[in-house]
Amino acid sequence: MASAETSGTGARRRRVTGREAILTGWLCCGVLDITAACLQAWIQAGRAPADVLRGVASALWGRAAMTAGSGMAAIGLAMHFTVALTATVIFYAFSRRFAGLRTAPLWIVGPLYGVVVFCAMNYGTLPALSWLRSLYLDTPPRWPGPMSWPQLAIHMIAVGSPIAWGVRRAPVA
Repeated sequence: MASAETSGTGARRRRVTGREAILTGWLCCGVLDITAACLQAWIQAGRAPADVLRGVASALWGRAAMTAGSGMAAIGLAMHFTVALTATVIFYAFSRRFAGLRTAPLWIVGPLYGVVVFCAMNYGTLPALSWLRSLYLDTPPRWPGPMSWPQLAIHMIAVGSPIAWGVRRAPVA
């Protein structure tokens, strides 16, 4: 059940729950990030959104994902939103523990968290998935290669900032 609080003007507004804040941050991040990635791929290489989504799926399915159909693109979309949810829940948990994540200016916290997510993906998640994939596809693990500067900017603007904005809407219990 949502509670209400009174603002300085006397108007009543509904208080956002932690779940709603996570949902807001997650969906904003997921939509903005995949949209930015699709735009970047189209501008730089003329690639369609389905190609981008199959590229996401290739983290688990290997190169075969790139020539698969729309089902593989749907798997890539599900994987993308799973990663966005994970990043959002992690920020939520840390923001409950560290007040600075709730009180520092959003224009600082959001982009910085985007850098953290960028580094975690580039230096942790993608290499780990390459190693995992090597176990069941019998392929050698390979370093996925560095993400580019545009991807860092995308993470700062379209990942960290919407997550921080959405999560900061929830009051601290």
